[in-house]
Amino acid sequence: MSTLLAELAPLVLGAVFVWWGGGGLLTKMEPRRVAVSALNHLIRDVRTTTLTMRTAAIVTWVVGVGLLAAPTADLPAVGAALVGIVLLGYAGYAMVTELEATAWRTFVRAGLIGAAGLFATEASNPWWTAIAERPVAASVILVLAAGMVVALSILPRRRPQLRIVPRIRVGDDDEFHRLAG
Repeated sequence: MSTLLAELAPLVLGAVFVWWGGGGLLTKMEPRRVAVSALNHLIRDVRTTTLTMRTAAIVTWVVGVGLLAAPTADLPAVGAALVGIVLLGYAGYAMVTELEATAWRTFVRAGLIGAAGLFATEASNPWWTAIAERPVAASVILVLAAGMVVALSILPRRRPQLRIVPRIRVGDDDEFHRLAG
C-alpha cells in the first residue's frame, strides 16, 4: 500500500502544483495587496516582491509539470518537498510577525506538501502504471486525496472579529471626573 501511495503522490502533487502555479501566474497582483504581504515585509519593494511571487509561481508550475511527466524522477519530488518546507517557513514567519492571518490549515497543507514530496521520492513506477495495475485501490486513494485537497482549500476561514469597546464619556457630571479633580 505504501508503494501505491508513493507512486500516486506525484499525480496529486503535480495537479496541485500546476493549479497553484497557473493561478499565481494568471492572478492580477495588485500593488496594494502585495505591499501588505509578509514577503514584502522582508523584501521591502513592491515591484521586487511581485517579481518574486511570479517567479515562485513559475517554479511551482514547473515542479508540477515535472511531477506529472516524470513521476519517478527524484528532482521534481525533492522540489515538491522544498516547496512544502518553504511554505511552512513562510507561514511561520507570517504568523510570528502577525503580518498575515495564518490559519491552521495553512500549516497542515504545507506540512502535507513537504511530506508527500519526500514520499514521492520513493516512487518506483509512474502513476499511470500504478493506476493500471490497481485501479480500485488507486481510485480510492485519489478520491480521498482530492477530498483532502479540496477541504484544505475551501474550508471557510474564520474572519478576525473586531471587538468594539464602548467609549467611556467623561463629562463634568461624571463621578470619576469629580474625583480626579
